[in-house]
Amino acid sequence: MPEKILIIQTAFLGDLILSTSFFHAVKTEHPGAEIHVLVNAGTESVLENNPDLTKVWSLDKKRIKKNPFAFLHFAGLLKKENFNKVYSAHFSFRSSLLSYLTRAPIRIGYKESGFSFLHTKTVQRPKQGPHEVEKLFSLLFEEYDYPTGRERRPYLFPGKQEEDSFLTKKREILNHEDGYILIAPSSLWETKRMPEEKFVSVITQILRKRKETVILIGSKADLEIENTIARLMKTEPLELKERDRLLSLVGKTNLKELMVWIRNASAIISNDSSPIHFASAFNTPTVMLYGATIPAFGYGSLSDKHKIMEVQGLNCRPCGIHGGRICPEGHFRCMMDQNPVRIFEALDEVITHEITK
Repeated sequence: MPEKILIIQTAFLGDLILSTSFFHAVKTEHPGAEIHVLVNAGTESVLENNPDLTKVWSLDKKRIKKNPFAFLHFAGLLKKENFNKVYSAHFSFRSSLLSYLTRAPIRIGYKESGFSFLHTKTVQRPKQGPHEVEKLFSLLFEEYDYPTGRERRPYLFPGKQEEDSFLTKKREILNHEDGYILIAPSSLWETKRMPEEKFVSVITQILRKRKETVILIGSKADLEIENTIARLMKTEPLELKERDRLLSLVGKTNLKELMVWIRNASAIISNDSSPIHFASAFNTPTVMLYGATIPAFGYGSLSDKHKIMEVQGLNCRPCGIHGGRICPEGHFRCMMDQNPVRIFEALDEVITHEITK
């Protein structure tokens, strides 16, 4: 029988996308093994068509929090698979417990994880310093053996349906061949969002100084942000032909369709959020906006052409690993002091220059 390996990664969408490079590395190291992955329910679509994976399991966290019997039932299903090895890429108490309950003889996780004593082997996970993909690789390799180049970047596989949808929609909304620039103005955490008025300033510069169409992206939950940007844009001094080059796909694409739009973009500007990691998968030029969080946490762009925009000299940064709902200092300078002119210059550079780090 082939070796069976389970990888537990029930974190946020961005973490899951970054973990696909780890999935690929595990499959490369164990080419004949079945690779199973356990993810948070609602994120599994980004793993469709992934040739490295045998099966994707989804865990409804809200349901098992309310019903301990549902958790035990789910753990029983995993145990029946008779996994030979489990990698806990997530470091929650729940992940460690699920790993233990599989009864796999080898269970590898982080020393800093909850219930870390339930693992048979642990490795250190520094809070700052290495990129997240290096932290993941540490579960499988010694540092001198970490994959490099393309193998550090995520692996995403949109299907023919998404390709066809992109081509159809592109013909409908784009009336020229000068390409498009994506703007991702949202984040799950408010203190990781640059204010809408600053995005408006950046968008206006693009429309006046470059030829590409500007397209807003996001989920249905971001429609309020889209509406605010649209309202503020009305007062910007733009010609009609320039205004016509601002479009929106907010709430109009699923995750797999979004992959194709990001892959084919001239560049993307985004807060510290999952679109950055989509862009890394396809090496799309990226301008990344940092507020409450910092690059040292290890979630930065892996695209060859990228620029990081952050306000230096603030002793209050970072104010948390994920940011928060409000600025604890009350001034929100980490985003209020972002310079739209410099952001546009960074965009111009990642599109124009051959390589920018």
